[in-house]
Amino acid sequence: MAGAGSFDISDGRGAARRERASVEREATVGRILEGARAVLREHTVFDLTFAVVADAAGTTRQTVHTYFPSVSDLIFAIADEVTVAFQRAGTELDVGASDFSYRYADRVADIALVDPIPNRQVLLVSASQGRRGSPASLSWEEVVPVMEQRSAVSADDAAWLLLTLFRGALFTWAVEEMSEEALRADLRKVADLVAAQRRVWSEEAGRAGNL
Repeated sequence: MAGAGSFDISDGRGAARRERASVEREATVGRILEGARAVLREHTVFDLTFAVVADAAGTTRQTVHTYFPSVSDLIFAIADEVTVAFQRAGTELDVGASDFSYRYADRVADIALVDPIPNRQVLLVSASQGRRGSPASLSWEEVVPVMEQRSAVSADDAAWLLLTLFRGALFTWAVEEMSEEALRADLRKVADLVAAQRRVWSEEAGRAGNL
């Protein structure tokens, strides 16, 4: 007979199993995405099949299909990883620095160029083809507070403008196969523009406050 102090450990075991399953799922998805990237470094999105990706990832076609019902889902998943990395890069910088937008531009370029051939392809497909669901992204609720730490003036507009123009520059890079130097130059032009626009907004707010 169980004593008054006994307890049911089944919930703990269930939680441990769920944790292991989550870790295993994350590891499997990571291998599949890296396998797809390996294929894209040598080939194109048109060469991606469950069999080819499974071979590159060291798994089975059924496993790939379990996590990614279609090849398009796989491509969009890689594009989402890159997009979220672009967004998160801005939140990890010292937003109080005067060169924040320029450092952000450099960080975005670094992310794009660390694996340029796959990144070009998935960004181009993601931008040019429709998808059933919404792309993964950080919410503005996560981005705007970081911008506000630097200046509360039009922080949401500045965040939207910066990321929107970065996406435009990256799409051009993907389409035209621009050089590393050209991409970095275009992203820094975006930084110039946003920095100038924020100064305008700040001056307008100052004048309004003096009325």
